[in-house]
Formats: sequence, structure tokens, C-alpha cells
Amino acid sequence: MFSKLMCRFGIGATKIDLVLNKKEFRPGDVIKGEYELTGGRVEQKLKRIETDLLQYEDNRSSVLHQNTILSSSTMKANEQRTIHFSCRLSDAFPPSSEKVSYKFVTRLVFDDGVNSVDHDEFQILV
Repeated sequence: MFSKLMCRFGIGATKIDLVLNKKEFRPGDVIKGEYELTGGRVEQKLKRIETDLLQYEDNRSSVLHQNTILSSSTMKANEQRTIHFSCRLSDAFPPSSEKVSYKFVTRLVFDDGVNSVDHDEFQILV
């Protein structure tokens, strides 16, 4: 009972990590990687995985692409799971610079509303 309560506050909850195959890409490349899920202290029912591709420019952020995987599965305590990930970059994205940067923000959403969040920066080369 105490463990379930702690998970509601994100302590001991299932975690997600987006692991990219590399950190530098060119416009038009397909970014590949894997979502690595690690079960927490108690069983949790998954609702969805959301990933946003964000561009930061002059202290503003823009969502360039969104990906959502709906789920009705359950992560058991300490279970390990891998899900494949891919995203094609537009040819129109400007290269990374001092003023332009990119990152993926991934959220693992559970039925009870708790989220696990991961941030992954990468570069777009000329």
C-alpha cells in the first residue's frame, strides 16, 4: 500500500529512457532508437508513451513532431521492456547552432495519471 502511494509521487515508479542510436544527424535522416522501460516497485498499468520533437530558437520552443503510442499493458515490478523508436527529420530543419537546438521529450503516462519524463538532446549537422 505504501509503495503504491509513493509511486503516485513518482518515487519507485516505472521509468522510461529513450536511447538514440547516435546523437548527430543530417536533415532527412531517420533517427532510430529504443524506449527502455524499467518497472518500479509495484505493478503499474500503462496508458501511453508520448514523444515530442522540440526545437529551441531564441529562447522559444516549438513542437516539430509528436508521436503517441497507446497502451493497455501492465508493467510488473522490476520488469524490463524495450520498444523500437524511429522518427524521420524534415529536410527543412535548420542545423543546430548556438541559437538553434533540438531535443526529444518523452513521457510515460500511467492510468493513475503519474508521469515519467525523459529528455534527449541531439544535433542536426549541415
